[in-house]
Amino acid sequence: MKTTNQYFIGMIEASLTAFCFGLLGVFGKLAFKSGFTVGQLLSYRFLVASLFLWILLLSFRRKSVLLPAKQIGIFALLGVCGYGLMSITYLYSIKGLSLTMASLILYTYPFWVTLFSCIFTKHKLTKHEVGSLLLAAFGLVLLLGGQIKVHEMTAAIAGIASAIIYAFYIMISGKVQNRVNPLVSSMYIITFGALSLLLFYRSELKVMGDITMNQMMIIAGIAMISTVLPLTLELSALQKIKSTEFSLIMMLEPISAVLWGAFIFNEKMELQQIIGALIILTALLTRMFRKQEFVVM
Repeated sequence: MKTTNQYFIGMIEASLTAFCFGLLGVFGKLAFKSGFTVGQLLSYRFLVASLFLWILLLSFRRKSVLLPAKQIGIFALLGVCGYGLMSITYLYSIKGLSLTMASLILYTYPFWVTLFSCIFTKHKLTKHEVGSLLLAAFGLVLLLGGQIKVHEMTAAIAGIASAIIYAFYIMISGKVQNRVNPLVSSMYIITFGALSLLLFYRSELKVMGDITMNQMMIIAGIAMISTVLPLTLELSALQKIKSTEFSLIMMLEPISAVLWGAFIFNEKMELQQIIGALIILTALLTRMFRKQEFVVM
């Protein structure tokens, strides 16, 4: 049974995960400005992150990397069909949707997590969970703002697929890696994700010797700060809190992205965005500190 201490540690880890993932947009802008393509950025991001984790764990925790073949197989599935496929489908959706629409579709994943938890587990939905999700969703629409456009229906389908894939990734991760060190879990997941992305984008890759020092620094930053750190925190959080709670807390990520954009690129937040962010925070805080719930499903 999870203690109150574990619960709040898990919530803090989930919040830090969101803020680290929120920096993806910052690193992405810097990477594209430096000349990277989407395929190159994704492939090198996961490749460098996996190499770092292998070196770290083989140097200091060599025995911890020895896992049963079945467990490694599960992590391979999470890496290839989870992070790898989710990244590919999300980026494909951006090609045929406005960025706002793609983001809104991706952030339907808390709803999918909740739905699948009700269908596949014994999780019972409560009035408070329904209220928190709807309130956070309304805040998200206000926060993202911008134009909502659909240029290609296949892109919309890809966007929905990315949200569903990520929802399953969160649910499965919360079930299958409870007894594994989060660093080891993330090492295997990132490694298999890197392999899938390298194969998918192999035609876009350039020789490592052609990468400039500036590009290398960007890749190191996105690999460490927005890949290794948040993925490890994510897996650790999922050992302490429910996947439905984690997915709701992750709605801090778009708030984080907007705040990082304002801080680093001097992007101004409109009043509508500020109101949206406050609504999301209200939904999350009431969910975190709610003591009693009334079951409706």
